[in-house]
Amino acid sequence: MSGIPKHFPTWAYDEYTGQGAAGSPALAQTYLTYAESGFNNTKALDDCAGSNSCYSVFYFEPNFAYLIGDCSSVYASGLFAVATESWFLHQSGYSDSAHRLVGHHAFRCKNAIVGEPVYALDQYNPDVRAYIESYLTSYADQYDLYEMDETSGHLLNQFYGTGGGMCQNNPPPHLCSTTQEYPDDASLVQAHGELFSSLTHHNGTPMKLVFNGITMANGEATDLTLFAASSNVVGGLCEDCVDSHGTLRPDDYVPVLNAMAQINAIPNGSFVELNIGNDPAGSPKQIEERTITAAMAWLGYSPGHTIAFPDLEFSSHDLAVWPEYDIVPSDPVESMSSSYADIQVASRVYRREFRSCYNFGVPIGQCAAIVNGNTTNPITLSASWLQLTYGHVVRISGGDIASGGQVFLNTVPFVPAATTLQPGQGILLVR
Repeated sequence: MSGIPKHFPTWAYDEYTGQGAAGSPALAQTYLTYAESGFNNTKALDDCAGSNSCYSVFYFEPNFAYLIGDCSSVYASGLFAVATESWFLHQSGYSDSAHRLVGHHAFRCKNAIVGEPVYALDQYNPDVRAYIESYLTSYADQYDLYEMDETSGHLLNQFYGTGGGMCQNNPPPHLCSTTQEYPDDASLVQAHGELFSSLTHHNGTPMKLVFNGITMANGEATDLTLFAASSNVVGGLCEDCVDSHGTLRPDDYVPVLNAMAQINAIPNGSFVELNIGNDPAGSPKQIEERTITAAMAWLGYSPGHTIAFPDLEFSSHDLAVWPEYDIVPSDPVESMSSSYADIQVASRVYRREFRSCYNFGVPIGQCAAIVNGNTTNPITLSASWLQLTYGHVVRISGGDIASGGQVFLNTVPFVPAATTLQPGQGILLVR
């Protein structure tokens, strides 16, 4: 797309039977950059194919196989029909079926909730890689991008989440610090890289991949090693990044900003900011969540690198596109090339300004985002933090775009010494 885009780079679920079911192809092509669906649900592909306006994403989980009788997926049924013991991962010191890495996941099968066995796969095994490539080319070859879910660069993260942990015999009982096939984090990353590099479309072109997820630990983002594992990796997704089911996560703002800065420096690398919530449309709580998630996206924004994934009404069939993402900042005053320190103006307070901003392609002058990363202390905004002048706070009203949500750019005055920001919250400013 040439010139100024009509919206911030965006991502949303777009499924015939779930989120996005009520969204039309025109809505997706107008407001989305990436639309995601999965097996037997081609809505994202149908909505975006050939449009050059939005791009389809296929959801896939490459590290685990779920087995539950007649309710097993096509992928799992086919895999277990041909797999040998060498396809699976095992606890250290073992290679037999009794010592496979196994977890359990609650799953609905024939109107009952059952405990579903989850088995981890050895991506070093070329037969595993060939099976996965065959599956993807058979069922998802036409997609533009692939989300590799449950994919980490750290053993503890990789094998903790699914089913509550997969190494019952290793103390503590819910953690895997090593496995027989992957003795350390470096071997796990290498195995992921071998799988990723092996995936190609029918025509021989590489499949482009985004991994989920980037996790935060000890003040920094983990898993960025996966960008170097394969040239097919073009993005990392940070799930529950800033907002986790309505709970803001200010302790993670610094590692999130640092990860954004690091990925901004990776050619063709993207940071996908997935935030999850389900508060009532247009409620004060939802407006708070929408404002902070947009503000964080602005703080780290770099064209071609930053993607907003605001899944803030996950029980709705509406397409999750929001009017605040029609605002596109450009020509930044402050860089975001090294770390959060580039934009910190006070203890745990961050701001970024842009000289030229647009609302659905229409120039609106300068704009800025400020975030209070403190967990307990409100702040009063200071004019000294800003190099440009701003007259208004962006006001968000209503819900998603399809339900009539709007932004107002000139109804709420901005008075620096009189404007406060509560802990964890953000604010968007315009001229």
